[in-house]
Amino acid sequence: REKKLKLKRLLKNKYLFENGLSIGLNNEIVNKYDLKRREELSHEEYLQVLELAALSTSYYYLAKRDYTKKEIYNKLLQKYWEKNPIVKVIKRLEEAGYIDDKEFAISYVKTKKCGKKKIIYDLKLKGITSEVIEEALSFYEEEDELEELSRAWDKLGEKEEQKKIASLMRKGFSYGDIKRVIIKKREEEC
Repeated sequence: REKKLKLKRLLKNKYLFENGLSIGLNNEIVNKYDLKRREELSHEEYLQVLELAALSTSYYYLAKRDYTKKEIYNKLLQKYWEKNPIVKVIKRLEEAGYIDDKEFAISYVKTKKCGKKKIIYDLKLKGITSEVIEEALSFYEEEDELEELSRAWDKLGEKEEQKKIASLMRKGFSYGDIKRVIIKKREEEC
């Protein structure tokens, strides 16, 4: 005999499951599973409810900004606790083209205003594979980095040189590039 999972309605569409998970569910899910009248669900129904809720939530997140596969997976897992429904949701989102780590990485490389090292570090943190990062970096313009570095140097104003260098290195610019920009600036002053 399959174990049933008890649920309790807390507020209008907020439900508490006996495992401690408390989530808000949209009307479509509440009506589909007749949750207003029921006090328990089979484990299979529980997983289906979580999958639908996670899918709905993922659309909400993705409407705000782009996410990597790892980022959306972690956000959904934190909220819904069960891996299987979330893995299914991620698969659906990928198949529909709503999440694409390669496109995310390319866009990130093209729009970030920091050094190459920081971009690589950030993309790895977001769960992008080394192969995809390498591919995305083909859109990275070294000249743009030096221009950005030069602007960042100017923005730091009259701070002492060592502090400016440390600040720019934290933003992912290489020491060699920073030195090149300093030398160029000194030559312009003469």
